[in-house]
Amino acid sequence: MSGDPEREVMADPRRRVSALVSREPGYSVAQKCLEVQAAAELADPSLHRGNQVTLHPDAWSWYVGAIGEREVGQLLSTLGPDWMIRHAVPIGAGTADVDHLVIGPGGVFALNTKRHEKAKIWVGDRVLRVNNQNQRYLDRSLAEARDASARLSRRVGFRVPVTPVLVFVGPDTLKDAREGDRTAPIVVVADHLVPWLRQQSNSGATQEQLDAVRAAADDPATWHIDPSAADTFRVMERFRRLVAAVGAPPPPPVTAQGKLVYPPARSSSSRPPRTTTRSPSQREMARRARRTEDLIKLVVLVIAGLSFPVWGPAFIAALTAAVTP
Repeated sequence: MSGDPEREVMADPRRRVSALVSREPGYSVAQKCLEVQAAAELADPSLHRGNQVTLHPDAWSWYVGAIGEREVGQLLSTLGPDWMIRHAVPIGAGTADVDHLVIGPGGVFALNTKRHEKAKIWVGDRVLRVNNQNQRYLDRSLAEARDASARLSRRVGFRVPVTPVLVFVGPDTLKDAREGDRTAPIVVVADHLVPWLRQQSNSGATQEQLDAVRAAADDPATWHIDPSAADTFRVMERFRRLVAAVGAPPPPPVTAQGKLVYPPARSSSSRPPRTTTRSPSQREMARRARRTEDLIKLVVLVIAGLSFPVWGPAFIAALTAAVTP
């Protein structure tokens, strides 16, 4: 053995294939969620006491994202044997991935999953809003599909079109107000995803070309070598335990202006109330300042009394008693 995990994965065809097949829906996001939550628990042990687990706000979006990808993965599993589905496909040199890569009679699809429970989604030609907040989902979905297309095309030697699909899980409403191309990307609610995929017409590729694309898509060398990609069971088992402890978190509350409100980050330190101790000289200066303020008030009251001779004297006497120690 070379001792190089990356080279070992590439040298063994069985490990190269299993490196992608074994990746469950939401793997990458779940892994990030566990990392963030573990760091938060180190800083604040009260987040995890026995079987009681409190999800840290910094891990919230990763947690919700992983749950959304798992839900879409369950839906995709009903497509049948004519469809090839790979989840959390690593892409590029960083930590980016394609949430779901789907290859079937209708073509190749790069799915980007977003879970926004009870949210209002509005799609325009240049912007997408979630509860009136702009999000960069359109650009990211297009970029992922272009990247996937370029990688697959280089691998097989012919152009492989990849359709970008933005999948929303659990929204209250989704309004597509685009006047231009509504396929850049496709925006669909998760419940309508599988019927939509089945309705797509033949991509025009021959069976030989489709088989070549499937083989290229299953090879980690097409995407990004992740030596630990085949070892996903531990990560997902830990995430399943986290889900059992935390459950499905409610969506963040929404203000009257439609902005999401996230809970404040918890602190591991408990600071006592701030107190101020004054020296004798400081206390004397404070007393003098109060006397000066009282004198100014009296001058103002005298001027007011001279201006209004009928009720002024009584008014001055009452307020003088109020400000005099």
